[in-house]
Amino acid sequence: MPAPATNSRLPFLAAAALLLLYWWQGVSASRHWSQTSDELPHIAGGYAYDRFGDFRIQPENGNLPQRVHGLAPLALGAKFPMNEDWWRNSTYWQLGWDLLYNAGNDTDRIVHHARALNALFGVALGAFIFFVARRWHGDRGGLLALGFYALCPNFLAHGALATSDAAGALMLTLAPWFFWRHLGRRDAASGAVAGLCSGLALVAKFNGVLLAPIYAVLAALDAWGRAAPGARLGRFGRNFALCLGQAAAGILVIWAFFNFRFAAQGAGVPPLDRFAWAWPEMLAGLGWKADLIQSALDWKLLPQAWLYGLTNVLAGEVARPAFFAGEYRLTGWWEFFPVLFLAKTPLAMLAGLLAAAGAAWWAWRGANAAARTTHLLRLAPLAVPALVAGGTALLSNLNIGHRHILAAYPVLFVALGGLALLPRRWRAVPLLLLAGQAAESWAIRPHYLAFFNPLFGGPDRAHRLVVDSSLDWGQGLPALRDWLAANRRPGEKLHLAYFGSAWPPHYGVRPDVFLPESSNVVRPPFAPHELEPGLYAVSATSLSGVYSGLRGPWRPEWEAAYRAAPRDGEEFARLRFARLCRYLQGRTPDALAGHAILIHRLTAKELQAALEGPVTGW
Repeated sequence: MPAPATNSRLPFLAAAALLLLYWWQGVSASRHWSQTSDELPHIAGGYAYDRFGDFRIQPENGNLPQRVHGLAPLALGAKFPMNEDWWRNSTYWQLGWDLLYNAGNDTDRIVHHARALNALFGVALGAFIFFVARRWHGDRGGLLALGFYALCPNFLAHGALATSDAAGALMLTLAPWFFWRHLGRRDAASGAVAGLCSGLALVAKFNGVLLAPIYAVLAALDAWGRAAPGARLGRFGRNFALCLGQAAAGILVIWAFFNFRFAAQGAGVPPLDRFAWAWPEMLAGLGWKADLIQSALDWKLLPQAWLYGLTNVLAGEVARPAFFAGEYRLTGWWEFFPVLFLAKTPLAMLAGLLAAAGAAWWAWRGANAAARTTHLLRLAPLAVPALVAGGTALLSNLNIGHRHILAAYPVLFVALGGLALLPRRWRAVPLLLLAGQAAESWAIRPHYLAFFNPLFGGPDRAHRLVVDSSLDWGQGLPALRDWLAANRRPGEKLHLAYFGSAWPPHYGVRPDVFLPESSNVVRPPFAPHELEPGLYAVSATSLSGVYSGLRGPWRPEWEAAYRAAPRDGEEFARLRFARLCRYLQGRTPDALAGHAILIHRLTAKELQAALEGPVTGW
């Protein structure tokens, strides 16, 4: 039986302190990160939504969080880059870069404020975890669950980034919970709350469309567990009607977030071009989904920008370059997310989950059928979203980041709260585990995004397993700057290949040579140059070559093209960098900056071997 909750204010004060600790840890650590890749269009898109009602800017990553991010530049009076060509064509990467680095705005304040606002989504999720765990496991259980959450590097990282992942995890947790409550109460008030949450999930992140299968499963479980055998079919039919009501409420919320306007283009915005030509390419290959989207467009059932964003996400899942444990694919691996879960979850938390699972199994063995049913029904609104989100991830071709399974974690934190109910002689175990997680979290601080537990070699070996937003999302420039200040030798040249959308000189990193693949947005004009002995700082994602088009083992045709290319041309420079990366992949780096940027100090002999020597044996 759950431990009784007390009426004392002390647990709530302790919970408030833990939530404040969570917010402070993430936001203060984020001052040590450069602006990450996806934050650029999120902030620019949100500013365009809030100020101009122009929803063409980055519509594929959630209107709700971007509107929150956009409050930062809006409140700071930032100037919007009024480049008509980029705005008309919704070239949001360039617009975002200009907003932060080319319009005279206070970049650091904008990014820091946007992150501080986004961290509130993480605070809200932590509060929910506390209240549910306290309801099930008592005061100690609620605080224990919240403690594991507040010290989880993954949620500290993504909560403090101006992206949509924290908001998506929050709303994909809240919406099923309140829908389940509505299925039990079946009144207008609970339906309205659930409908609002359903709509917010659909504008937080496009994983909100998973509410359809989640609600279907919950409706079936409700009918099975809450109705007599002969009345189950009728209750399920009524539940289906409630699902339709949630869909209607969700659509209403979507329209509200897009100003009840079908057109993505706002008043006073330059003529719309991009949305006209991009649709056919995105819809191709989506099959029946394309037919549904086209019908919604033709009948104007949903705002154009929301449909565009959904289509963009679905198109991106058809095939996406990915790197995993030395392999490259366009269609992903089923084991990608299970391995990442094991690698990026703190060891103390994994041990706690094993203990909680063992305790739950022991209690299950001794329970009768009625108690088991009650337990399953109580668990349903948290377990079903986690299983659907996790199962969908297993089948997805989009294998670029651990962040895509964050919605599977809340039920685990609540389960950890159950350790508070262990017999008295075992009461020290959860406290020791929590202390262990605190130590793991403190050891990686402030580089939470790069957390990997020791079972998988820790963060300094993680680049051999995965890249992109699981490890290297462009956040490492301040760490590189600090390393250079302490270790760069007089006159030593710096060659930089940076993966991200930030501008390295803004963060004090001024390379002598920008290597190919060095930026997602702005690259200095190409000029022929030799590679000289010195420092080679290469982002883990750039080193993998996953997005370069020259993926995998070095091929004979690439070697032939490299030998034949004019040495003063851009194609030669690109092939030369790819060859260099193959060499560096087999070389232990001299240092790592923020665990995400590999630093090599190359001699003339090593450069000769990398650029001219035989490839065999690398």
